[in-house]
Amino acid sequence: MIILIIFLAFIAALPIIVPLQLFSGDATRLLQRITHSNIQLQQLGFEYSPRPALVLQDITIDGDPAIGHIEYIRVPLTMYNVLHWGRDLREVTVEGGHFSPQWALQLPQKLRPQSGEATIHFADLHLVRTSIVRNNGEVGPVDGVLKFDSGSNLAGLTVSDSTGRMTLEILPQGSDFATTLNASGWDVPLGYPVHFDSLQLKGIANQNGLQITEIHGELYSGVLSGTARVDWTDGWKLTGTVHGSSVQAEPLSKLFNPTTFVSGRIEGDANFSYAGDSYQTLLATPQIESTMTIKQGAIHNFDLIAPLKSTVPVTYARGGITRFDTLTGGMNIANHVVLFSNVKVDAGKFVATGAMKVEPGNKLSGGAQARLQAGVIAASSQIRIGGKLEAPVFQTGGAWRQGHDDALEQADKVQTKEPPPPADD
Repeated sequence: MIILIIFLAFIAALPIIVPLQLFSGDATRLLQRITHSNIQLQQLGFEYSPRPALVLQDITIDGDPAIGHIEYIRVPLTMYNVLHWGRDLREVTVEGGHFSPQWALQLPQKLRPQSGEATIHFADLHLVRTSIVRNNGEVGPVDGVLKFDSGSNLAGLTVSDSTGRMTLEILPQGSDFATTLNASGWDVPLGYPVHFDSLQLKGIANQNGLQITEIHGELYSGVLSGTARVDWTDGWKLTGTVHGSSVQAEPLSKLFNPTTFVSGRIEGDANFSYAGDSYQTLLATPQIESTMTIKQGAIHNFDLIAPLKSTVPVTYARGGITRFDTLTGGMNIANHVVLFSNVKVDAGKFVATGAMKVEPGNKLSGGAQARLQAGVIAASSQIRIGGKLEAPVFQTGGAWRQGHDDALEQADKVQTKEPPPPADD
């Protein structure tokens, strides 16, 4: 107890009895020895709250803030750190660090002790509000922990977001870095907020970019796998390919519209490409090409069978449903326009083929050819699709039926059916 009291009294009196600024030169030389870089330290001070700590403030690396700048380095004056001063320090915090990609990639070599060099050993360094800064943007800020081995070599970096749902581990691998990202319950803003129950990315990073060698995600009761690459040499680019298996179509398609959507299970492949001036804008404009098969589902608010019931021209402006055994086709997204091509809806006795485009504002345009065969009864119709995604409109010249003249040539008027009034609550 007496030793503890003496220690606390010493800590409390330290800023008074010792003019800390006299030791700023020693602190600067120590930082230079640890980082093997030219360090400029503007201020050395002391703080009591939230706990006693030696504070190194306004630190510039190699005389250029664009290369590296640190707002604060806090060394807590715990009993362990005081007793091991000059040899071993714990719980040191680096706050408000801004580093260039080149300097950050050299960090393992910068922090590695040279042969015969005496240096301070850190078990870890805690990073707070740390960013990588480029001319065209900033990655971060994030919090993380730098870990060191017993020989004071950098063993790895662990970064986490503020929610605790995402963790990124970076391990030195020669001149490159092995990276592993794990996330759970995460909405990835891929142009649309796709929700992943879990997501794991593995890859190799260097100064030119990140090669993602393995993508494994669980979303909407299905599985997503694939590969990708991030390039940051000239702006930011993300390209890759993925395969989805047994993904529920309903929650995924509702990302586009909650009223008109598709249910069933998706099996499909997609190639994607994104580009942006910074990583914050990288995912804003998706470019996606995909092919898919959806089984045992339905198109909701989209009735392709009703036009077959009339032999005269009709405009249908109402909801409904089209059930199917399989739905196949391609979906391309570019410049905020969604194009569905080579679509085939197969429900056994009912088959429809066609294409459709969804433009900004959810404006629909396209067409379909539908055919119903039930025993000796057959009907077919050409359908023009318009309106909006939340309120599709179907126009038909009338259905042709076996044993009747072609209604397309006989029709002289268009019947319009309005949506039914809403049901009373």
